[in-house]
Amino acid sequence: MENGSQTFSQKIILLSSFHKIHGKCNPDELYKIIEEIQPDVIFEELSYNGFRIVYSDGYIPRTIEAITIKKYLQKYPIMHFPVDNYPINEFDLLSDAQVFLENSNEYGELWNQKLLKLHQMGYSYINSADCIETLERINIIEETVLSEINNLKLMNEFLKERELHHNREYEMLRNIYNYSKEYPYNLALFICGVDHRKPLKKKIQEYEAIENLKLNWTFYNEI
Repeated sequence: MENGSQTFSQKIILLSSFHKIHGKCNPDELYKIIEEIQPDVIFEELSYNGFRIVYSDGYIPRTIEAITIKKYLQKYPIMHFPVDNYPINEFDLLSDAQVFLENSNEYGELWNQKLLKLHQMGYSYINSADCIETLERINIIEETVLSEINNLKLMNEFLKERELHHNREYEMLRNIYNYSKEYPYNLALFICGVDHRKPLKKKIQEYEAIENLKLNWTFYNEI
């Protein structure tokens, strides 16, 4: 116990992923990574309802993560938990992403570069600073385009979607810390979409400042 805070040796690795199969970003590659890490617990970017459906008997998952984890659990029956339980309102999602392609040549080029590198390098790329820099540039272009075309409807949707993901990230962290208190472990793996990697890193620092449980966070493929 230190300054009123609980300090445990629980280690957690955040692994960024891409939900759709694309070249070297596939279930076989993800399986190798999980098997190499050998976690005691896996935290998943799923809601309770989605989790219940995905892991019901006979259900065939569609995302890389669910396909892989379902297979992994057959050989390694470890604990796994859904942590993405913030309610999603479809009206808070951007309805017309095509507008970015129509108003920025760079936008399409960046997406093509990202997909090519993802296809060729898989998880080493999606967990790299290069990928994060590309995503940040894509986000800047999106906001710039919406400001330039002065489409208030799309800008409002864009800001609502950003707020939605912001809230989801705090919800995922809250659930991870709650599970970590209830089910202590030595090593956990948190698999989450790459768009959340940098925002979660900042939120983890904020969360650790107020949370009485201190987790030992690391980020996959980050030196």
